[in-house]
Amino acid sequence: MQVEYSREELKFATILGKILEEKLRDKKKEEIARRINGSVSVECRDLKMSTTITFKGDRVIVESGSKGKYLISADLQTLNGLTFGKIGLLGTVKLIIKGKLKIKGMIFAMKFRELFR
Repeated sequence: MQVEYSREELKFATILGKILEEKLRDKKKEEIARRINGSVSVECRDLKMSTTITFKGDRVIVESGSKGKYLISADLQTLNGLTFGKIGLLGTVKLIIKGKLKIKGMIFAMKFRELFR
């Protein structure tokens, strides 16, 4: 599966894209990604940076900015925990209740999260 970048210097977007590239080397994760259709914006509140990741069949497009239909928003520590599978479902619910994690499009977010487990 191909991960494409919209520009050279994307900072936060490049980091997320590289993590995705690594995860998508696993054939099971690649199959999950093929079934996802749509765009998610990942916002890092404390760094004031955002990235949009769009899934289109065999392609994943990573670009700077918040342009996605769905949203995952948190501070860097929380995003790291989610990205590297350190925060489980119960932890995720607790973060949402405490307001440390904001999700718009829960079903999409759950599919997206499968890539990082």
